[in-house]
Amino acid sequence: MYSVKIMFVVSLFIPAVRSSKDLWKLECLPTVGILAETTVIRCYFKDIKDIEIVAVYLTKVGEDKPLFSQEESKRSGDKRFKLLENSTMRPSLQISETMFSDEGEYHYHVTTDSGFKDIKLSISVTARYKNPVTSTWPEKVMDRGPVSLYCNATDGYPAGTINWFDRSGTNWTSNSVLTKDPKVISGVKSVALSSKLTLKSIALDLAPFKCIVFNSKYVQDGLKTLDITPVLDETNMVSSGSKTKSIVAGVIVIGSLTVGLLFALLFFRKRNHTHRRPSANPILSYEQGNDDDPEK
Repeated sequence: MYSVKIMFVVSLFIPAVRSSKDLWKLECLPTVGILAETTVIRCYFKDIKDIEIVAVYLTKVGEDKPLFSQEESKRSGDKRFKLLENSTMRPSLQISETMFSDEGEYHYHVTTDSGFKDIKLSISVTARYKNPVTSTWPEKVMDRGPVSLYCNATDGYPAGTINWFDRSGTNWTSNSVLTKDPKVISGVKSVALSSKLTLKSIALDLAPFKCIVFNSKYVQDGLKTLDITPVLDETNMVSSGSKTKSIVAGVIVIGSLTVGLLFALLFFRKRNHTHRRPSANPILSYEQGNDDDPEK
């Protein structure tokens, strides 16, 4: 019984004499970088305030030699990597011109004036999609006629998706077919997206349609508004032509009648004027004859 008590006292005493390096922690968040852009690997110290970094070493899992190291102000290895000097970001790392080859798991060793820590971190790399390209077939669309809308987006990774919306915001994606074409060229991965929205009878008042590209996290990467060029219905064209001909014919008839009436009026006016002049002569002669009467 006595020996049991001694062991219990010793076990209580052990945590009190732990080394200082066990009193603080190093943590790093999972990192997602974007191809050709700057990536920050966010790491921080826990349970300690005053601490100075002596050296850091970053080694890719499966490799023996560090990919990057920094001892005080001396750096070696991949020049795209560096230790952030900002005190609030220590011991975070930064990668410039991120590449797909940076993907993977790493061992991160940090030596400080309060001891050292080793942690495992991961990096994944994505690529943004370029602005989508859109088109229609046929190029000119008849109201209530058939049409296929196309939207293509390239250079994105991992595979995303394409959605369709009309001018009112109605989602037409369920009526579309999406094709994904993965490629790897010189170590650069990409998935080309191609979407086709087929409508057997389109109401042109639904236009314009919007093609929106989302990445693998369903975050918008691009948007393109698709303007549809309308063409007049042949029936309407014939009807419009007939109406135009009728209007022209009507104008010609009315014009002819107007001209005829004008000529008739001029003719009757001239005729009346001609008949009045001879009827005045006898009256004038009679009056003149009365003036010469000798009986006066």
